[in-house]
Amino acid sequence: MSVTNSKQIHDVYICSPGPCAQSSTEVMVPCLPPAPLSTAVITTDEYMGTWYFVAAAAWDEDDLKSFKITDSSILHIQKDANDTLTVTENARVGDQCQKNTWSYFALSVTGPFLFRTDFDAVALIWDGKLINCPSCIVILLVDENEEVSAMLFARNENTADEVIQAFKSKMECVYMEDFLKAPLKNGYCKLDEAA
Repeated sequence: MSVTNSKQIHDVYICSPGPCAQSSTEVMVPCLPPAPLSTAVITTDEYMGTWYFVAAAAWDEDDLKSFKITDSSILHIQKDANDTLTVTENARVGDQCQKNTWSYFALSVTGPFLFRTDFDAVALIWDGKLINCPSCIVILLVDENEEVSAMLFARNENTADEVIQAFKSKMECVYMEDFLKAPLKNGYCKLDEAA
């Protein structure tokens, strides 16, 4: 065996399980997302409060139909008793503000899945590390119509274009190629503004 061949073999083995192991994994499975947040993490104060809808992606364009009529949306997440989260959405549809409220079980035995209390929807949440945005979350939702979408939310109203592009690229990498960015033509409804 020549020195060159020995070095190549040596390099392969020297990388594992060191820092190169992660890079090798990313080459083999470049789109593999990290594990979703556990229910214990999701229920911390860090994830409670207001989140602004930025963009959505889906495997099927039909799964984005509700987003196509929505100009903007704000989520407010709060921790309630009995291991539940109350999620209130204020969405601007045309000139109207619409309010929706759902409750999700945040049970450690079902984590990382958040089941809506009517069991018609399930959600998974990732922190913004997935797209290099510490003030963002990504929510994967399977709703009552079995429509699947990944949604990007941010803590503030303005999200940098590179964050939106990173989200879009990550979603395309898992074949969620249908993409929609919130139009934001009429501004956000305030939490107390919706009917």
